[in-house]
Amino acid sequence: MPPPWVYAGSDGALVLYNGVTRATRIAKLAPGTLIRVEVIGKLPRPCAMDPKIGDLLP
Repeated sequence: MPPPWVYAGSDGALVLYNGVTRATRIAKLAPGTLIRVEVIGKLPRPCAMDPKIGDLLP
């Protein structure tokens, strides 16, 4: 399985770009498990205030 693509915000937070479904499945089935991601760029704004995948799961 290829690693999800993420962008790094100016505050260091990572934003999923490609692979959201895979990350959501991992968060549901194995909470707390770390996954390898590929950082493909930087965003000029902070992203820590955006919702996290774990915040949206029931």
